[in-house]
Amino acid sequence: MKFLLSFILVVLAWGCSHHSSVDKHLNHSGNVMDVKELVTEIVIDTPLLSGMTTPYILGKYLILSDQQSKENLVFIFDKKDFSYIAGAVHPGEGPDEITMLGELIPDEAHHRLFVADYGKMKIMSYSLDSILLNPDCLPESKIDMNNSIIPTRLIYVNDTLCYACCMTVESGKPFQESLVTWNMKTGDIHPLISGHPEIERRRIRYTVSLEKDLIAVSYNHHDLLAIYDLKGNLKHYIYGSNWDNATSNAMIYYYKGIIICNDRIIVGYSGESNPNTGPINVTHLLVYDLDGNYIKTLNVGYNMNAFCYDPEYNRIIMSLNDEKLQFAYLDLDGLLELE
Repeated sequence: MKFLLSFILVVLAWGCSHHSSVDKHLNHSGNVMDVKELVTEIVIDTPLLSGMTTPYILGKYLILSDQQSKENLVFIFDKKDFSYIAGAVHPGEGPDEITMLGELIPDEAHHRLFVADYGKMKIMSYSLDSILLNPDCLPESKIDMNNSIIPTRLIYVNDTLCYACCMTVESGKPFQESLVTWNMKTGDIHPLISGHPEIERRRIRYTVSLEKDLIAVSYNHHDLLAIYDLKGNLKHYIYGSNWDNATSNAMIYYYKGIIICNDRIIVGYSGESNPNTGPINVTHLLVYDLDGNYIKTLNVGYNMNAFCYDPEYNRIIMSLNDEKLQFAYLDLDGLLELE
């Protein structure tokens, strides 16, 4: 009996210790660094772009997508000096046009750009070299998408391995988002990460680092981050001070955008638990190490619509919603260390 009791106590102690090593409860309101004066404007006078742009990096190019543009949906710039090079990918109902622009998926190795069309439920493939020679070049159809299981926000590794946020639609139920691997050749989808078990309506952003064997996931409507290895094994849940498991509300928006920069995870953060009117203002970048330990907060001072990381110049490029600035970058040299 005494041995059995001792065994139970050991198991319980191990379970508590194991659980605590996974769960991190952090208050990320301290160690705030104001970096507004370090934000550098990117002046783009031509072409005229809307406030619905998303930046991407592909090789030596900065690529902006613009859902509201009438002539071209994709715009290519030299990322060194931000000079304009070409506009491509035409909107429309034609066979080689994009009906409803989704995200762009850069393929660095083959100098390609995949474009998701959620009107036709297709992924189209554009050769960047062909676009630079002829912006009106025709794309190739890469793959048709399933209407009931919709991959979004894709990260391309190769034709047989893509990471994707997958929307699952069931009749009479709210759609769910989870992380999957997707084979672009066959269309096969394999579940990878279903998400936190206490969250009823999962809305996520994510980023992947093959080099670090790491997947980082942020929850749009919950004060929660999660870290996994590439096989989908949970390493850490990082709970913010406003964490709860209440049903998601579209007016509650904590996180917007997540990237991995060398040995840091950076997340766009609103921290607004109940904004009543107007757009969500994402003006802060939370910095964590790869184990989810909080490092600092960068107060950008501008509302970020979207951002991406340029590893060559170690900077974040931002599309902004601000009266004065539309595009800008922030050099990260010296900003990400624990002080």
